[in-house]
Amino acid sequence: MQLQDFFDYKNKLMEDILTNDKIVHLINDKVSMKDAYDRLAYKQVFPYEYVPETVQDGMTIICYDADVQRVQNKTFLIPTLFIWVFTHKSLLRLPEGGGVRTDKLCAELSAMLNGSRKYSLGELNLYSVKRFAPMTDFNGKVLTFTGKEFNRQYDGTRYTPDNRKEL
Repeated sequence: MQLQDFFDYKNKLMEDILTNDKIVHLINDKVSMKDAYDRLAYKQVFPYEYVPETVQDGMTIICYDADVQRVQNKTFLIPTLFIWVFTHKSLLRLPEGGGVRTDKLCAELSAMLNGSRKYSLGELNLYSVKRFAPMTDFNGKVLTFTGKEFNRQYDGTRYTPDNRKEL
């Protein structure tokens, strides 16, 4: 894995979130799937940690970011994906049958990502779901996923010293 991969993974995750009709409907039910990217990307879905300074209207926001929490060894590292889901208290209760909007969004995101092979070597695994309250009148959750990725890519053009022992 190279750091460029984080850039690519975050773009892929934005696309996956904004093409999932259940998630788009939970973020903003007034947005059509055709307009989801233009209306939600960098307005309600952010590929970085974001908390608005002021909020005029109640809204639901998803933010996500990826870190390397630990390098396991020279071969593998452990990337960690954080997803923050939060909504204004006026939108917490779902109109169709009740329930909590952030809980339903977390369930949909987990269904999409847990076990996915799109974002790391092998499967992405749900590690934790914790409460998150970024500002007054907003409640939410932070989902944490971990994976495993190669630490270094093999480079056959790289010089190997002649004085290395033969095996």
